Amino acid sequence: MTTDYLIDIDRVTGEFISGWRRIRQSIDTILTTRLRTRIMRLWWGSDFLEMQDKPGNEEVLLNGIQAAIEAINEYEPEFTVTRLTINEFDGSGRIVMTVDGIDKIDTARRRVSLSV
Repeated sequence: MTTDYLIDIDRVTGEFISGWRRIRQSIDTILTTRLRTRIMRLWWGSDFLEMQDKPGNEEVLLNGIQAAIEAINEYEPEFTVTRLTINEFDGSGRIVMTVDGIDKIDTARRRVSLSV
């Protein structure tokens, strides 16, 4: 088993981070980056934010959840989503969600709550 884990830079402190801190930051970045908006990485991000400007009906919620799960599983190699729950989705466009999954580094179950 290899111990070569991904390393990133904390966007607040500028410190090197790895493990769960890096994964949590990566999930947030994936879900808040629209596809085709990064010049050198047009394919990176998610269509999750497309649901912000749409009515909060079942179809929109399911499409948003599907887009989020697919993007996290595609672009975050050290984490696998097992469940994603939308906790709040109101007329202001604010979306609060909980992402549950498996941290592949230490095979622990992890949970992160996000507000976008």
